[in-house]
Amino acid sequence: MINIYKKIYMITEKEAIKLLKKYNINDLILNHCIGVSKIAYDLAIKVLNNNPELDINPEKVKIAWLLHDIWKSYEWIHELNTIKILKNEWLNEVAKISMHWFIYEYYLEKGNNNVNKYLPKTIENKLLILSDMYYNKNQERVSIDERFNDILNRYSNDLQFCWIVKLAKNRILILEKEILWLI
Repeated sequence: MINIYKKIYMITEKEAIKLLKKYNINDLILNHCIGVSKIAYDLAIKVLNNNPELDINPEKVKIAWLLHDIWKSYEWIHELNTIKILKNEWLNEVAKISMHWFIYEYYLEKGNNNVNKYLPKTIENKLLILSDMYYNKNQERVSIDERFNDILNRYSNDLQFCWIVKLAKNRILILEKEILWLI
């Protein structure tokens, strides 16, 4: 029975890339997803090696972050649609840890009272968020400050998005300290 579970909920890296292409991901986003997934996998291995008691599956982390921007070609607030797609593709375990980094602040600013559901709950999800922050659009590993500055520069004409990004920064810096403590 365990093999059937893995077959339904886990796919290979090659299958994940094929799935990204099915949803018309462009090369820039594809390369970003591949880079972020490598960082996420490396971080997951480091955390797991130092904390074997934690429930971390580095392969699931890698696949989740390969697929984290599957809907990015269509809209900048793509996280919830990404999760819907992953669930439709029978990747529920991957969908559970694929929530992105700023959706919490987005809905908080919209006045949604039920925003805590958008916060990362697991170490795997936190690893994914941090990995995304460490990899920029130029396919380079960067610091959190560099990533936030890059995002704010690229979206400087979208004041709402910049405000949301600024709100998210402190939370992401705290998340980074938590993960680095585990390494």
